[in-house]
Amino acid sequence: MSTTAARPVTRASITATGVALFLSFMDVAALLPTVAPHVRDLGATATGVGLAVGAYSATNLPANIIGGILIDRIGRRRVTILGFLLAAVAVLGYALATTVGGFIAIRAAHGIAGGILVTAVFAVAGDRTRAGRAGRSFGRFGALIGAAWVIGPALAGGVRQAAGTDVVFQMIAVLLLLGAIVSALFIHDVARDEGEDPTAGDDAVGEEVSRGRAMRELAARPAVRRALVATMAWLAAVGILAAFLPETAEALGAPASAVGGLFTAYAVMAGLLMLSPLSGRVDRNGADGMIALGLVLIAGSLVAMILAPDLLTLTLASALFGTGYGLIFPAVTGAISLAATTRTRGRAFGLFNAAFSVGLALGAPLAGGLADTVVRFSDGVESLDPFIPAAVLCVSAAAWITMSARRDRSGTPASA
Repeated sequence: MSTTAARPVTRASITATGVALFLSFMDVAALLPTVAPHVRDLGATATGVGLAVGAYSATNLPANIIGGILIDRIGRRRVTILGFLLAAVAVLGYALATTVGGFIAIRAAHGIAGGILVTAVFAVAGDRTRAGRAGRSFGRFGALIGAAWVIGPALAGGVRQAAGTDVVFQMIAVLLLLGAIVSALFIHDVARDEGEDPTAGDDAVGEEVSRGRAMRELAARPAVRRALVATMAWLAAVGILAAFLPETAEALGAPASAVGGLFTAYAVMAGLLMLSPLSGRVDRNGADGMIALGLVLIAGSLVAMILAPDLLTLTLASALFGTGYGLIFPAVTGAISLAATTRTRGRAFGLFNAAFSVGLALGAPLAGGLADTVVRFSDGVESLDPFIPAAVLCVSAAAWITMSARRDRSGTPASA
């Protein structure tokens, strides 16, 4: 545990946690429409643009795991402040890069900082969530993350158009520095008695497990495995949606400006679901049913997008995707948090964020590659919509989660 003085949870620290979550995701969200045009201006080819976009995820993944270990060893507060400061320096570095190679190197460094930061802030959130209210609490935190995804790209796009990408980078760096200040003033490691941990579930990985084995023990828990599988499938679908929804809309004759509205419908619906009493069902009925339902709704929304005859139907399908997202997020994060104690929660969210990164990074390339392969090697097949493998993946994950949960309840050992 950290040597930093631990303090009780206060309303100010809960509010500060929400602010920190919002700012840590504003970072990634605001850069989404900014990185590609900036690196093109530096002279990047299509390959260079792809490397610049992907470098963040490539280093984010190992940083999630390393960050989770650091968080449990030296404390949430220190790692959160460090993550905000490192991310701010990296984002300022974007404006100083004069070559494509230099920009990609800075992007990789930013991925390391972001992987540590987001894992730390999730652990902070988990420490402020009582068992029995995990779903409702993470629903509210998730709504703030959704707000960052709505506000960030729109704000960055407006600033870039008015003042250029360098000013966008400076603005984001200032927001990250604000996050560091908020964390330093209001976020502290929580006080924990030697007895029962009120933030942990009944079967949490905690004091009885050595630090070296904690991450393996967490990954071996069936509830955690189900949450991680769901996270990879759900985020793969998000990545595929981000990559292929614009061309789906354009094929229906929608203007480029309408694409933003599709993503807004998805984000707003997800936020409303996470703020609703439905997120509290996780605490009463467990996470698995809500996770499976959310995955099935996402699969249904993807099928509806394939069949959509007009923009209105596509918008409704995007809102249905957001409904699935809004059910899954509090269920998955609540399950991950309850599987750990304050001693091991950094590692637990390290695993969660690693699954998050894997799904988001691999979903679109694999779906696109599969679509191209089917067309190339199948006679008479003109095209395979990338939404089809995404829908199949989500339904398969939902079926596996449902069967695994039933085996657990019946006492039958679950297969790996």
